[in-house]
Amino acid sequence: GRHLKLGLGDFVFYSVLVAQTSRYGMMATVVSMVAILAGLVATLVLVVTLRKALPALPVSIVLGIAMYFATRYSIEPFVQRLFSQMLFY
Repeated sequence: GRHLKLGLGDFVFYSVLVAQTSRYGMMATVVSMVAILAGLVATLVLVVTLRKALPALPVSIVLGIAMYFATRYSIEPFVQRLFSQMLFY
């Protein structure tokens, strides 16, 4: 029958990205994981829509890395400032 396959290498790259993001905090890790899953779902939707094989890594990895940097350098500092102002004022 017709079914989708993901190689072991795909999961290795996803795991390495999540492991690296976990070094910088829980928020970045969770956001990266959600972005990777969203990229995987988007890729699977494209595979079904286009009816041809597509690589599983590019969309997921790009989304995961982009959301990691967005979280680490903009969202997380904003949230930390917000909490520090709420707790001390």
